[in-house]
Amino acid sequence: MDDVISTQGGFFAERLPVMPLPLVLLPGGIQRLKVHDPKHLSMIKSAIKGEGFVACLLKPELPYTCSSWGVWVKIIDFNLGSDNILLIDIQALAMVELSNLTREATGLLWAELTLREHWGYREIESNAEGLVKNLRDIFKQHISLRQLYKKTHFYDANWVCARYIEVLPLSLNEKEKFIFDYSFDQIECFLQTLIQGTTINS
Repeated sequence: MDDVISTQGGFFAERLPVMPLPLVLLPGGIQRLKVHDPKHLSMIKSAIKGEGFVACLLKPELPYTCSSWGVWVKIIDFNLGSDNILLIDIQALAMVELSNLTREATGLLWAELTLREHWGYREIESNAEGLVKNLRDIFKQHISLRQLYKKTHFYDANWVCARYIEVLPLSLNEKEKFIFDYSFDQIECFLQTLIQGTTINS
């Protein structure tokens, strides 16, 4: 395997195709996508066999329509929907910074990658048990989440807070600022305040 970087979860290429998407996904997150664009269908075929690809935040106002960061993802499941459109389930493995973006003649975007640390593992403490209970309730209420997450990690405070950010009813730009402009402790405190009087819908 050429030009790879080792991570705790395995390996990923230093250069991978990029798919800008109108969603925020963080490490550990799982999302189901509909794929119908020819350039992305070709990419998916290679990603299934290789090192995956990068999902980044869609930024229509920027030259390459994507954020400077993304998540390296692997495809964990795929099938055809009722409308014969390819459905893929992707899981985010690590956060990455994007640089030296280029676009092929087909329109497919590529970028060089650098690993970016984000939060790190933290065990759930007693004062965060309310967060865990509320997130468990959200999973129970939404069959789509239960279908996507065959395994959950409610003991990991990082995983719990990341899932909240993904389902919070905020704009994509607000979520992005939330991720990078606040410390983990600030985010955890905000979420604990939020769930005391707010129901989060997915």
